[in-house]
Amino acid sequence: MNNLYFACTDCKVYVDAGYGWAYWSLEEPGVVGRGRVVCVEAVLSAKEYWTPSRTESADWLYDKVLPSVRRFLERHSSHSIIYGCIADFLPVDGEGFLDWLQLGFMPQLLPRYFVEYLGLKTWDEVRSFVANQESEPWWWMLDWDNLHDKARKKFQELIDSPSTNRRFCCARSCANQPL
Repeated sequence: MNNLYFACTDCKVYVDAGYGWAYWSLEEPGVVGRGRVVCVEAVLSAKEYWTPSRTESADWLYDKVLPSVRRFLERHSSHSIIYGCIADFLPVDGEGFLDWLQLGFMPQLLPRYFVEYLGLKTWDEVRSFVANQESEPWWWMLDWDNLHDKARKKFQELIDSPSTNRRFCCARSCANQPL
C-alpha cells in the first residue's frame, strides 16, 4: 500500500493522510477517491477516520497525523484538495516536485520546507541541517539529472523571492508549530 496524502493543488502543499488508516476509514467506504477532489465537509464528518481505537499502535495517528490533517483541511477548505498517493498530484517528470511543500507528519525535505518551515537562509545552513539528520533526502544522494543542483537553485529562488513571506505564513499556520 502506498502512503496517502491530502494535497492542496492551489498552494502546492500536502499532508500525510495516515497510510492504511486513511484507506480503510475514508477510501474504502467511499468518502474519498484516489486522485479525486475532496469534499472537505465529508472528510471532517467521517467519524471513523477521526476516532481510531485508543491503542499504542494508534498513538501516531492521534498525536501527529490527525491534528495536522484537520488543520490542513480547515486552512485549505476553500481550495482544490486532492486525496491520493504522490503520483496522483506531484509531477513525476522534471523538477516540478521541487515546487511542493509537505507539512505535518514526516515531511519530505524539499526546498520549500527548508525556506518556509525551517526558515533557513543559506545553502550552507541546508547542508548542515541535512548532515544532522538520520538519513539524507532521496534527491540529495541521487545526482539524477542534476537534481541536487536544481534543488539548490530552487532554494535560492525562494530565498530571493519577495512572495516567500506570504507562503511562509501559510506553512506556519498549516503546521501550527513555531520555528
